[in-house]
Amino acid sequence: MSDSRGSRSIAEITLVHPELVLTPTIEAVPEMESELEYQTIAAPGTYYLFFKVTGDSFDPFEAALATDPTVSEPTVIIDGGEFRVYRMRLTSAERLVLPEAAALGLRILHATSGRGGWIATLEVPALETLQAFRAYCRDRDVEFTVDRLYHANEGEQEASPLYGLTPVQRETLRLAYERGYFEEPRDASVEDLAAELGISSSAVSSRLRRALEALVANTVAR
Repeated sequence: MSDSRGSRSIAEITLVHPELVLTPTIEAVPEMESELEYQTIAAPGTYYLFFKVTGDSFDPFEAALATDPTVSEPTVIIDGGEFRVYRMRLTSAERLVLPEAAALGLRILHATSGRGGWIATLEVPALETLQAFRAYCRDRDVEFTVDRLYHANEGEQEASPLYGLTPVQRETLRLAYERGYFEEPRDASVEDLAAELGISSSAVSSRLRRALEALVANTVAR
C-alpha cells in the first residue's frame, strides 16, 4: 500500500501497556480525556510532554497523577475551565513509542487516551512502514491493534480525519446512535451509555456535548 496522487492512507491504532505514559492515570480516571499536544527533549534522555486534558473530574485526575510512576513534575500551564494543559516530565523513555513512529516516516496526526491506553491516528506512507512500527511496539511488549485503515482525500482536515472528532468522541457518538440515544423516545439513556463505556454519566454527557460541537463546527458552521 502506498500513497497515490490525491489520497492519503490513515491508520487508527490502539497502543496498550501498563507502563505507557499516563496509563495508570487513564485507568484510574477513564472519564477524563487526555490528548498529546506535543513533546520536546530538554536534554539527552529528558522528555517533557504536553497534554490537553478535558472533562469535569480534575481533582481525581490530579490525585491519580500525583502517584503515576510514568510521569513527574506535572504543571498546569493553561486552565481553560473545561480543559487544562499540563506539562509533565517523562520518567522513562523505554516505552515512549510514538517518536519511533515519526522516525520511521509515519506522521502522527492525533493521539488521545482511550481503550485503556492510547489511540493514535497516523498518516501512513506505506504498509511496510506501519508493519515496522508494529514490530517495534511488540518487541517492547506494547499491545498494538489496528482499529481502522482507510484512505482520506487531500483537502480533508489533516489533524482531525473525521469531522474534527477525536477517536474517543467518535466512539461515544457512534455508541449513542447505535443504542438509540437519539431516538424519540430514547431507547438508551446517558446512564446506559455510561455503564457500557465504563465511565461516569457526566463524562458521557461531556463527551457527547463536545462531539456534537465538533460536528457542527466542521459541517453546518462551515
